[in-house]
Amino acid sequence: MAPRRKLTGAQAILFANICHHYIDEAETDCNDTPESVPIFSHLSRAQRLKLVADVAIGTLCEDEPLPPDTIQHNSTFRAMIEILFTALSVESDTQYDHEDVGEDLLNYDETDEIGRKRTEEEMEDLKVKNALIEHRAEKNLNKIKQGKDVGEFHVEDANYGIDDMLSRVNKLKLIFDGGPVSKRERDSIRPLNDDEKYAFRWRRLCDAALHQDTDSSEGLSLQKIPLCNVNFDWRCQKLNKWYMALNLLLDTELLNYGTARDRALITGEVSYKSYADPSQLPRVKALEQNINLLMKVYASTWDPKLLAIDQRRIYAICSNELYAGHYHRKWVVGFHGECVARGINFEEPGKNYQARLYIFRDTKDDLIDGCEYSFGCDEGADLEWRQRDWRPKEEGPKELGFDQRTCSGPGKGEVVNFQGSVLSFPSNFCWVTENLQSCSRCKAVLYCGRECQVADWKRGHKNVCARLAKERKDKEKISQMAKGG
Repeated sequence: MAPRRKLTGAQAILFANICHHYIDEAETDCNDTPESVPIFSHLSRAQRLKLVADVAIGTLCEDEPLPPDTIQHNSTFRAMIEILFTALSVESDTQYDHEDVGEDLLNYDETDEIGRKRTEEEMEDLKVKNALIEHRAEKNLNKIKQGKDVGEFHVEDANYGIDDMLSRVNKLKLIFDGGPVSKRERDSIRPLNDDEKYAFRWRRLCDAALHQDTDSSEGLSLQKIPLCNVNFDWRCQKLNKWYMALNLLLDTELLNYGTARDRALITGEVSYKSYADPSQLPRVKALEQNINLLMKVYASTWDPKLLAIDQRRIYAICSNELYAGHYHRKWVVGFHGECVARGINFEEPGKNYQARLYIFRDTKDDLIDGCEYSFGCDEGADLEWRQRDWRPKEEGPKELGFDQRTCSGPGKGEVVNFQGSVLSFPSNFCWVTENLQSCSRCKAVLYCGRECQVADWKRGHKNVCARLAKERKDKEKISQMAKGG
């Protein structure tokens, strides 16, 4: 699954920005562990940053080899694509935090459909399915914990037929029908002010990367359509168009996936549904084994004195901004000074990745002070706490992707004394996870106590309890539910 080629131009600028963005995401534990890439996301923060640095160097620096073709590096590349999707989503969601910023520039797709509200019957059916899936998932999790045989993990290579090709054609219509945005329309867009440039930052980077793709060679059983011909530009608010086009650019056309087994390990969320479907248990087990091995090997090499070395590596190659936490300012000033001395414009994007890597390698030992603190640390940060927080573990989670089950009752709500007035806020959920007892009849739902159980009985459990009792042992039916059937 290693990338087939180096990234250059606008595509390299986009990828460098993603990797640079990850420095802060990992530092703050914010959107840094995409659930759809479980191997990457369950590694320690320090290990993930090392992998991002490795992948950035292999993808951007012309004299370096491509990233290693290992499951951890391949997972990292895929994770960076997911990090980009999240950044696009956050950018779209926060568009309205800045009043009237670029409002006249936004390009809405009027064909976007709003999903209808579920009926009460559909909501009841959904609750039953979720309860059955969670109950069966817990049973199957116990099988794994007890070391019972769940079978070997094996995935057949996909055979794409005419139906698959037609499906792909229909999806491509979404982003290509109607032809590209004309040069005349692009040229007519008014200049942006600084606030607008920031508000549309990720979409503008992605638009430039797509516009660079002019190759029309054959690929994947169909004539490849250059992505410069997509029917939208950076003003587009329809995220599914962005996701589809960027997947084609950074995954389908760039990555060389190995076996179907490798791809199944790299992509695909692990959740209750994974445990409720017996055919998924071998994959869960294989993921646990891979994660444990990777964590154990890395933990034995981690040096707390070099805690931020990989953040510095990423910054050195990918950043065009002069900033750093208190303990890294001396290093940033020294690194920037050496860039100037060698005639490299630090603030110019899209160039000098290799030259900057050479400077980092030449100077990293002379400017090592402060590397025991993470890159964003403020003055006076508690070093012992920081290193304890970053220290990699030698073993992955025992319950991969399995969140602790909660009480099925409505909870007690919340009473708040606000400026002398007592305000009562009702609740629809109870978040208690400890000392839960199952319903004595259906055995499928859990409660923290009699109060929640009685309240849930009145609000609808009495209508489904008998059904849950009947269906909870139907493993095949629940497996189909977990598969989405």
